[in-house]
Amino acid sequence: MTTKHRLLAGVASLILGSAGAHAADLPGKAAPAEYVRVCDTYGAGFFFIPGTDTCLRIGGFVRADYIVQTSPGNRLNNNPNVPGAQVLGTSYFDQNYSTAVRLTLNFDARSNTEYGLLRAFGQFSAYRGPFSGTFSSQGLVNSGAGQSPRASAISVERAFIQFAGFTAGFSASFFNFYQGDLQLSGNFAATARSTTVLAYTASFGSGFSATVSLEDTMYRRYGNGDSWYGVAGPAGTTMSSSLQRPLSGRQGMTYAGQQIPDIVANLRVDQGWGSAQVMGALHQLRDFGYAGITNVPTARAGDKMGWAVGAGLRINLDMLARGDVLWLQGVYSDGALSYAFDSQNQGGDREGMYGAGNSAAVNALNSLLRDAAVTSSTGGAPVVGNAQIRATKAWSLAAGFRHFWTPALRSAVFGSYSDINQPGGTTLNDVKYWAVGVNTIWSPVRNLDLGVEVVYHNIRARTQAGGIPVISPSNTFRGQEGAWVGVVRVQRNF
Repeated sequence: MTTKHRLLAGVASLILGSAGAHAADLPGKAAPAEYVRVCDTYGAGFFFIPGTDTCLRIGGFVRADYIVQTSPGNRLNNNPNVPGAQVLGTSYFDQNYSTAVRLTLNFDARSNTEYGLLRAFGQFSAYRGPFSGTFSSQGLVNSGAGQSPRASAISVERAFIQFAGFTAGFSASFFNFYQGDLQLSGNFAATARSTTVLAYTASFGSGFSATVSLEDTMYRRYGNGDSWYGVAGPAGTTMSSSLQRPLSGRQGMTYAGQQIPDIVANLRVDQGWGSAQVMGALHQLRDFGYAGITNVPTARAGDKMGWAVGAGLRINLDMLARGDVLWLQGVYSDGALSYAFDSQNQGGDREGMYGAGNSAAVNALNSLLRDAAVTSSTGGAPVVGNAQIRATKAWSLAAGFRHFWTPALRSAVFGSYSDINQPGGTTLNDVKYWAVGVNTIWSPVRNLDLGVEVVYHNIRARTQAGGIPVISPSNTFRGQEGAWVGVVRVQRNF
């Protein structure tokens, strides 16, 4: 090789080496971005969480309710000029107008496994409106006797896991069927109670299933709200006869600590024509032992099992109009009242919206009800060695029908009746309750509901002997009273 050739080869080597070095210094090609992908396995709205095989759907609604209601009649001390007139629940202090707003968010995460579906579901609500519970409140000063202030509450409404047929967490009771689905304001005779469950559901095909569930009994109690009152200690301690111990003097049972959960079972079918369910529940009645207002924890009546049975039917009536449906349900309970009649607050919607005229009336109704009474064998006050649990018996019927006039306009008519017979020989009261109502909802655009509802409620309470009208402990109502309740709702779903 000549000197010229060697020089050319060296220059070429330098050029190629420099080019290789520059190429090595350049950054590599970026990995493609992983965009959120639609997951259509479980229906509309689901998407894959990036980097996982889990599908997630986020939803909820924002709701505003405007509530008007008549003051119940047949009150005591209706004249504000009469001394003592300003007692809880007199008509001059009833709320005739109130408002409530709610923000609800839910998260539904699902994935397939070799054992079947793995699902986690959570639902949370922030509520502001009439409330008499123990949440933070504003407007307490000068809010008026018998008037619930505006309160804010954040609640966990659902939080459960489903896997291989098991359900664990906070969910709707497996006793529930018709839960006031057609109504804006709910239904006392159609329990919508949620509770902590541990359940197993066996599916048999063709829409048939059976469930056995252990459920927290604390969410199902109608009992005396006892607490220590005074400083004398257990021996001879005086119990409050009003706010802290409602109706103790009326022989209602005071619950002891939870020992066993409620046992709930159902058989269910879901097919194209609709759904049907038969359900049952066992509920432990466990007496703490108080017998009167000033007694010590003696005269304990022991334990007894309450129970409830029910059946429900949902018939799709698409032959009339797409989305039309008829609901029917009946329940009988013996010592397990909340399965047949549920007036206790469920997250703030009930009070002031479908109580008998105002939230004070709802509280007074609760104060009249017990799962059981404790008496002697002759029906009198229990004593040591002679105390027994006597269960409250109740039955209820609920029905509702919804019709779509157009795809954007629908109406529903509904009604319910409850008959509560508390133990004879006690000073507890028998209660009869019925309600009828109608609503119409217009959806001018998708996911927007504009609704109006009118409901009439009637409560009748009588003593055991002679059917004498009862005066409630807080003078909120006497004997029989009715009230009209109207609701205007604006709701945006997402």
